Amino acid sequence: MIRLTLALATACMLATPVAAQRKIDPDRVDKSQIGSRFKMTEEAVDRGDMRKIQKKMMRCTASGDWDLARELLTKSDPANTDYEALSVDYETMLDKMNFDRCMIRAIPQRASMMSLRMNPATMRSAFAEEVYLQDNDEAPVIREGDPEYLDNRFYVSGEPYIMAEVPARLADCIVYRAPVKAHEFLDANPTSKGEREAAEALGPTVSECLPGDDAEVSFPISQLRAYVADGLWARTHYGATARQNKSDEVEGTE
Repeated sequence: MIRLTLALATACMLATPVAAQRKIDPDRVDKSQIGSRFKMTEEAVDRGDMRKIQKKMMRCTASGDWDLARELLTKSDPANTDYEALSVDYETMLDKMNFDRCMIRAIPQRASMMSLRMNPATMRSAFAEEVYLQDNDEAPVIREGDPEYLDNRFYVSGEPYIMAEVPARLADCIVYRAPVKAHEFLDANPTSKGEREAAEALGPTVSECLPGDDAEVSFPISQLRAYVADGLWARTHYGATARQNKSDEVEGTE
């Protein structure tokens, strides 16, 4: 059986403190430096702080326009987004959602500037988390006959491909087998004791859903949060239709 080990990690953020520099006139005969000069340095933000900053920022961004957040989710998969299919271009979408303002509001007061590196997949999983929590107070109910894997998911290429299908199937499996534990995990605040306890409770289910045998797998708790967010959102968005499609297939077979 696969053993799962959780680690703390997240997207990379760098806080840049204020720095003052004075340029030397190139025409001066005396090339010695005058005045004060402070070298600009970058300080990595504590990992726990990074996760809380990201949560605050993306909650603010999604709430800027919930409809656009939902549209992005329906036109993307765990690996890619079909930007051409969006009703507005990506930059306009972020402007409408007040992304820049939300980032400024989220950064610590001690930082004069902050550099945020967030790839599209991370952005999508953050939207999935916020949209799901906005729309659902309780875990989805898995009914008898519901499919474990949501074969009616949207894929940018038009059909499942490995980079998107593998994480999607892992997410589907986790939520199908432990919807309540998955909900409790996602509902807990990042870095909190509740999140850690919920992650540990969900661990055995994740191990069962991972492919392969007799191996130990370790990935960041933030990555587990991304899988669970995608699985919960997809289950509530595609689940009812997937159930109907499965019923149609059974009737057709008979």
